[in-house]
Amino acid sequence: MELASCSFGQSSKVSYLQMITAVAAVVNGGRLMQPYLVAEIADADGQLLYHREPTVRRQVITPETSAVMRTLMEGVVTEGTGKNGAVAGYRVGGKTGTSQKLDSEDPAARIASFAAVAPIEEPKIAVLICLDEPHSWTTSGGALAGPVAAAVLEQALPHLGIAPSFTAEEQETLFAVVPDVTGWRTGAARQALAAAGFDAALVGEAERVQSQYPAAGITARKGSAVSLDTTGGYDPAADV
Repeated sequence: MELASCSFGQSSKVSYLQMITAVAAVVNGGRLMQPYLVAEIADADGQLLYHREPTVRRQVITPETSAVMRTLMEGVVTEGTGKNGAVAGYRVGGKTGTSQKLDSEDPAARIASFAAVAPIEEPKIAVLICLDEPHSWTTSGGALAGPVAAAVLEQALPHLGIAPSFTAEEQETLFAVVPDVTGWRTGAARQALAAAGFDAALVGEAERVQSQYPAAGITARKGSAVSLDTTGGYDPAADV
Protein backbone atom coordinates (compact mmCIF):
# COMPACT_ATOMS: atom_id res chain seq x y z
CA MET A 1 0.00 0.00 0.00
CA GLU A 2 2.82 2.42 0.85
CA LEU A 3 4.45 1.75 -2.52
CA ALA A 4 1.19 2.56 -4.28
CA SER A 5 0.52 5.74 -2.29
CA CYS A 6 4.10 6.90 -2.85
CA SER A 7 3.29 7.39 -6.53
CA PHE A 8 1.02 10.32 -5.70
CA GLY A 9 3.00 11.75 -2.78
CA GLN A 10 1.24 10.36 0.28
CA SER A 11 4.28 8.66 1.79
CA SER A 12 6.32 11.82 2.22
CA LYS A 13 5.84 14.86 4.42
CA VAL A 14 7.53 18.05 3.28
CA SER A 15 7.50 21.69 4.33
CA TYR A 16 6.17 24.40 2.05
CA LEU A 17 9.73 25.69 1.61
CA GLN A 18 10.87 22.25 0.48
CA MET A 19 7.95 22.05 -1.92
CA ILE A 20 8.57 25.40 -3.61
CA THR A 21 12.31 24.63 -3.78
CA ALA A 22 11.45 21.43 -5.64
CA VAL A 23 9.11 23.30 -7.99
CA ALA A 24 11.88 25.78 -8.79
CA ALA A 25 14.27 22.93 -9.58
CA VAL A 26 11.74 21.35 -11.92
CA VAL A 27 11.52 24.47 -14.10
CA ASN A 28 14.98 26.06 -13.87
CA GLY A 29 16.87 23.42 -15.81
CA GLY A 30 16.97 20.86 -13.02
CA ARG A 31 19.22 22.74 -10.57
CA LEU A 32 18.30 22.38 -6.90
CA MET A 33 19.03 25.75 -5.32
CA GLN A 34 19.85 26.60 -1.71
CA PRO A 35 16.97 28.72 -0.36
CA TYR A 36 17.77 31.99 1.41
CA LEU A 37 15.77 34.93 2.74
CA VAL A 38 18.01 37.96 2.17
CA ALA A 39 19.58 38.69 -1.20
CA GLU A 40 21.06 42.11 -0.42
CA ILE A 41 21.42 44.62 2.41
CA ALA A 42 22.13 48.30 1.75
CA ASP A 43 22.57 51.27 4.08
CA ALA A 44 20.60 54.53 4.01
CA ASP A 45 22.94 55.92 1.32
CA GLY A 46 22.40 52.94 -0.93
CA GLN A 47 25.83 51.45 -0.30
CA LEU A 48 25.76 47.69 -0.61
CA LEU A 49 26.66 46.02 2.70
CA TYR A 50 25.80 42.43 1.87
CA HIS A 51 25.13 40.41 -1.26
CA ARG A 52 24.22 36.74 -1.46
CA GLU A 53 25.07 34.79 -4.59
CA PRO A 54 22.71 31.93 -5.51
CA THR A 55 24.08 28.49 -4.64
CA VAL A 56 23.39 25.35 -6.68
CA ARG A 57 23.24 22.32 -4.40
CA ARG A 58 23.08 19.69 -7.13
CA GLN A 59 21.56 18.72 -10.47
CA VAL A 60 18.38 16.69 -9.87
CA ILE A 61 16.94 16.34 -13.39
CA THR A 62 18.34 17.00 -16.85
CA PRO A 63 17.73 20.32 -18.63
CA GLU A 64 15.81 18.37 -21.29
CA THR A 65 13.45 16.90 -18.70
CA SER A 66 13.01 20.35 -17.17
CA ALA A 67 11.99 21.74 -20.57
CA VAL A 68 9.36 19.01 -20.90
CA MET A 69 8.04 19.81 -17.42
CA ARG A 70 7.72 23.51 -18.27
CA THR A 71 5.60 22.59 -21.28
CA LEU A 72 3.41 20.30 -19.18
CA MET A 73 2.98 22.89 -16.43
CA GLU A 74 1.94 25.53 -18.94
CA GLY A 75 -0.65 23.07 -20.21
CA VAL A 76 -2.12 22.85 -16.70
CA VAL A 77 -2.92 26.58 -16.88
CA THR A 78 -3.95 26.79 -20.53
CA GLU A 79 -5.89 23.54 -20.87
CA GLY A 80 -6.13 21.78 -17.49
CA THR A 81 -7.34 22.25 -13.93
CA GLY A 82 -5.20 25.33 -13.28
CA LYS A 83 -6.89 27.78 -15.66
CA ASN A 84 -7.71 30.10 -12.77
CA GLY A 85 -3.98 30.61 -12.30
CA ALA A 86 -3.63 32.51 -15.57
CA VAL A 87 -2.22 36.05 -15.55
CA ALA A 88 -3.09 38.41 -18.38
CA GLY A 89 -0.12 39.03 -20.63
CA TYR A 90 2.13 36.29 -19.25
CA ARG A 91 2.77 32.63 -19.92
CA VAL A 92 2.25 30.88 -16.59
CA GLY A 93 2.98 27.30 -15.58
CA GLY A 94 1.21 25.66 -12.68
CA LYS A 95 0.45 22.54 -10.69
CA THR A 96 -2.66 22.03 -8.62
CA GLY A 97 -2.70 20.08 -5.37
CA THR A 98 -5.42 18.62 -3.14
CA SER A 99 -3.87 16.65 -0.30
CA GLN A 100 -5.36 14.72 2.60
CA LYS A 101 -4.30 15.78 6.11
CA LEU A 102 -2.55 13.08 8.09
CA ASP A 103 -2.98 14.61 11.55
CA SER A 104 -6.57 15.88 11.30
CA GLU A 105 -9.53 14.47 13.23
CA ASP A 106 -11.70 15.16 10.19
CA PRO A 107 -11.19 12.44 7.54
CA ALA A 108 -12.43 14.86 4.89
CA ALA A 109 -9.87 17.55 5.78
CA ARG A 110 -7.76 18.71 2.85
CA ILE A 111 -5.07 21.21 1.92
CA ALA A 112 -5.79 22.95 -1.39
CA SER A 113 -2.65 24.26 -3.07
CA PHE A 114 -1.38 25.75 -6.28
CA ALA A 115 2.21 26.25 -7.42
CA ALA A 116 2.74 28.82 -10.17
CA VAL A 117 5.82 29.79 -12.17
CA ALA A 118 6.23 32.74 -14.53
CA PRO A 119 7.15 33.51 -17.18
CA ILE A 120 7.22 29.81 -17.99
CA GLU A 121 9.44 30.32 -21.05
CA GLU A 122 12.16 31.82 -18.80
CA PRO A 123 11.13 31.40 -15.14
CA LYS A 124 11.88 34.29 -12.80
CA ILE A 125 9.42 33.77 -9.95
CA ALA A 126 7.73 30.79 -8.30
CA VAL A 127 4.72 31.09 -5.99
CA LEU A 128 3.13 28.46 -3.74
CA ILE A 129 -0.31 29.09 -2.23
CA CYS A 130 -1.63 26.59 0.35
CA LEU A 131 -5.07 26.81 1.95
CA ASP A 132 -5.37 24.68 5.08
CA GLU A 133 -8.84 23.11 5.39
CA PRO A 134 -10.65 25.71 3.25
CA HIS A 135 -14.34 26.16 4.13
CA SER A 136 -15.61 25.68 0.62
CA TRP A 137 -17.85 23.68 -1.67
CA THR A 138 -14.66 22.34 -3.24
CA THR A 139 -11.14 21.44 -2.16
CA SER A 140 -9.68 21.87 -5.64
CA GLY A 141 -6.33 23.62 -5.55
CA GLY A 142 -6.95 25.06 -8.99
CA ALA A 143 -10.31 26.55 -8.03
CA LEU A 144 -9.31 27.97 -4.64
CA ALA A 145 -5.56 28.58 -4.57
CA GLY A 146 -5.10 29.23 -8.29
CA PRO A 147 -6.69 32.71 -8.30
CA VAL A 148 -4.64 33.71 -5.25
CA ALA A 149 -1.41 32.71 -6.98
CA ALA A 150 -2.50 34.63 -10.07
CA ALA A 151 -3.18 37.74 -7.97
CA VAL A 152 0.31 37.53 -6.44
CA LEU A 153 1.97 37.14 -9.84
CA GLU A 154 -0.11 39.95 -11.31
CA GLN A 155 1.44 42.33 -8.77
CA ALA A 156 4.92 40.80 -8.58
CA LEU A 157 5.79 40.48 -12.27
CA PRO A 158 5.51 44.21 -13.18
CA HIS A 159 7.15 45.14 -9.85
CA LEU A 160 10.17 43.00 -10.78
CA GLY A 161 10.30 44.62 -14.21
CA ILE A 162 9.48 41.39 -16.06
CA ALA A 163 8.07 42.15 -19.50
CA PRO A 164 4.83 40.47 -20.63
CA SER A 165 5.08 37.34 -22.74
CA PHE A 166 2.44 38.54 -25.20
CA THR A 167 1.90 41.66 -27.27
CA ALA A 168 -1.18 43.81 -26.72
CA GLU A 169 -2.82 42.21 -29.75
CA GLU A 170 -2.12 38.70 -28.47
CA GLN A 171 -3.47 39.60 -25.04
CA GLU A 172 -6.74 40.76 -26.58
CA THR A 173 -7.07 37.40 -28.33
CA LEU A 174 -6.12 35.21 -25.36
CA PHE A 175 -7.68 37.01 -22.37
CA ALA A 176 -11.05 38.49 -21.46
CA VAL A 177 -12.84 40.10 -18.52
CA VAL A 178 -15.15 37.80 -16.56
CA PRO A 179 -18.74 39.11 -16.83
CA ASP A 180 -21.09 39.49 -13.86
CA VAL A 181 -23.78 36.79 -14.00
CA THR A 182 -24.84 36.72 -10.34
CA GLY A 183 -28.62 36.66 -10.06
CA TRP A 184 -29.01 35.34 -13.60
CA ARG A 185 -30.78 32.15 -14.57
CA THR A 186 -28.23 29.43 -15.22
CA GLY A 187 -29.04 29.12 -18.91
CA ALA A 188 -28.55 32.82 -19.55
CA ALA A 189 -25.42 32.82 -17.40
CA ARG A 190 -23.94 30.00 -19.45
CA GLN A 191 -24.67 31.88 -22.67
CA ALA A 192 -23.12 35.11 -21.38
CA LEU A 193 -19.98 33.31 -20.26
CA ALA A 194 -19.71 31.45 -23.55
CA ALA A 195 -20.05 34.72 -25.46
CA ALA A 196 -17.19 36.15 -23.40
CA GLY A 197 -15.07 33.06 -24.07
CA PHE A 198 -15.46 31.17 -20.78
CA ASP A 199 -16.78 27.79 -19.69
CA ALA A 200 -19.34 27.44 -16.88
CA ALA A 201 -19.13 24.98 -13.98
CA LEU A 202 -22.41 24.72 -12.07
CA VAL A 203 -22.55 23.99 -8.35
CA GLY A 204 -26.03 22.89 -7.26
CA GLU A 205 -29.23 22.46 -9.23
CA ALA A 206 -31.16 25.66 -8.50
CA GLU A 207 -32.25 27.97 -11.31
CA ARG A 208 -30.36 31.14 -10.39
CA VAL A 209 -26.71 31.96 -9.80
CA GLN A 210 -26.11 33.09 -6.22
CA SER A 211 -22.36 33.71 -6.53
CA GLN A 212 -19.57 33.20 -9.03
CA TYR A 213 -15.86 32.52 -8.94
CA PRO A 214 -13.68 34.11 -10.23
CA ALA A 215 -15.52 37.32 -9.49
CA ALA A 216 -16.79 39.68 -12.15
CA GLY A 217 -14.22 42.10 -13.51
CA ILE A 218 -11.23 39.77 -13.19
CA THR A 219 -9.15 39.29 -16.33
CA ALA A 220 -8.79 35.57 -17.06
CA ARG A 221 -7.65 33.37 -19.90
CA LYS A 222 -10.35 32.52 -22.42
CA GLY A 223 -11.49 28.94 -22.10
CA SER A 224 -11.11 28.89 -18.31
CA ALA A 225 -14.05 27.87 -16.13
CA VAL A 226 -16.19 30.21 -14.06
CA SER A 227 -17.82 28.38 -11.14
CA LEU A 228 -21.47 29.29 -10.65
CA ASP A 229 -22.92 28.53 -7.21
CA THR A 230 -26.70 28.15 -7.29
CA THR A 231 -27.04 26.92 -3.70
CA GLY A 232 -26.67 30.26 -1.96
CA GLY A 233 -24.11 28.63 0.30
CA TYR A 234 -20.45 29.30 0.77
CA ASP A 235 -18.69 31.96 -1.29
CA PRO A 236 -15.08 30.77 -1.78
CA ALA A 237 -13.82 34.27 -2.50
CA ALA A 238 -14.73 35.34 1.04
CA ASP A 239 -12.19 33.06 2.73
CA VAL A 240 -9.49 33.39 0.09
